[in-house]
Amino acid sequence: MSGPMKQNYQFQSIDNPGMVALDHRLVCPACREILCRADIESYPFCPFCNHHFGTNPALEDFILEPLVDNWMRRQPGFKAQAEENPFQMPDLR
Repeated sequence: MSGPMKQNYQFQSIDNPGMVALDHRLVCPACREILCRADIESYPFCPFCNHHFGTNPALEDFILEPLVDNWMRRQPGFKAQAEENPFQMPDLR
């Protein structure tokens, strides 16, 4: 008998002016509904189809992303660096 299958989750990027990096929404792998953090923060199930998400590093990062973003904004000297998105890849043209 093998261990539990590792679930690959898909995220939809959205522009959120309140965050440094692009914000994301989770796409439920079972019903394909678009979910926000509040949908799965307290309950590990999809509110539309009852799919169990389990534990996964990608889901943990998804839920913690606004907290990390807020922490980054409070670091000394960050405002000077915030002129450009620190997560954006440089244009190498």
